[in-house]
Amino acid sequence: MFAKRSEALLLISATLAIIPMFFIPKSLFVLIPFVFFVILTGFLMYFFRDPTRISPEGEGIIVSPAEGKIREIVEEEDGSTRVQMELSVFNVHVNRAPIDCKIIAITREKGAHWPVWFKGNFATQNARLHYDLETNEGFSFRVTQISGIFAWRCVSYVDVDEIVKRNDKIGIIRFGSAANVILPKDCGYVPSVEVGDTVRAGETIIARRK
Repeated sequence: MFAKRSEALLLISATLAIIPMFFIPKSLFVLIPFVFFVILTGFLMYFFRDPTRISPEGEGIIVSPAEGKIREIVEEEDGSTRVQMELSVFNVHVNRAPIDCKIIAITREKGAHWPVWFKGNFATQNARLHYDLETNEGFSFRVTQISGIFAWRCVSYVDVDEIVKRNDKIGIIRFGSAANVILPKDCGYVPSVEVGDTVRAGETIIARRK
């Protein structure tokens, strides 16, 4: 299964892999574009894969919205806690709802496309897409998709006022970057992961209710 809206890219790449076999004189040169687009098609199929994820059951848990590694766990000046997940091009890039909630706002913030290892510029200047979520428990928090040097587009699968369940797909970051979960002060949840931990979207518990 592939992520939404990926079929067109796969079709174009596969078509371009076949065309040289018909329109270029048969020689070793035909292998160059053929091999390139075959490799590209394989990469796109791998990148846009969308495997099944099974969320843990139970109340009082928040699961990771993205796959990758925990890059930062930071207490902000306003008392909120930011948990950041770093994605590589080898991770699944479909993002999932971390908890049963309602989408109360989706905000796109324009910016640059610094690579994730440019810590200062990446953290403050990159383009991003914010999802403000309201839980059944009555508190609101934010999930943010962050673009990177290759991830030029953060895509939402949901709309404002839509109600989603934990593990439902909410969007995708194309070609790797990072995602944040911002837990507000006094929400009652504390991180249950550490920097360097590997997480899976919709499955790994990243915060628990105290």
